[in-house]
Amino acid sequence: MRSSDEYIGGEALSRAKSLTKVKVDSDNWETEYRDEATGEIWILDYPHSEQHGGGSPRLRKTRP
Repeated sequence: MRSSDEYIGGEALSRAKSLTKVKVDSDNWETEYRDEATGEIWILDYPHSEQHGGGSPRLRKTRP
């Protein structure tokens, strides 16, 4: 599943590699990234963390 504001699974991890890591919240399994070209802020999280291995990662744009 993919939209311009959200990536799931392998696409999420691949897209995150092109972003700059800003901060990590290990308690909530969230990492904040910034797209240096656009200034957009993205969050990588694991919305189904109850699943084995944390479930599929999700990368979503939070603000422009």
